[in-house]
Amino acid sequence: MDAFAIKIRKLREVYGYPQEYVAYQMGISQAAYSKKETGKTELSLMGLQQVSQLYNVPLIDLISLTWQDLVVNVVRKTNLPN
Repeated sequence: MDAFAIKIRKLREVYGYPQEYVAYQMGISQAAYSKKETGKTELSLMGLQQVSQLYNVPLIDLISLTWQDLVVNVVRKTNLPN
């Protein structure tokens, strides 16, 4: 699986959001979002910005950090339960 696809899946799981919710927030269907999360299609720049805003993650972190570091940063910043 694509490393970026893993990042967006892990972020969604940390927040406890269903795919339908994330897809709705992005203005796409659940099926289209699922393809992005499995690496079958890629997010556009607009899609990257939407994901960044949804999870309150700087775009540069979303792009450059490993999924593990990204999740740790999100959990620390938002005080989400482990």
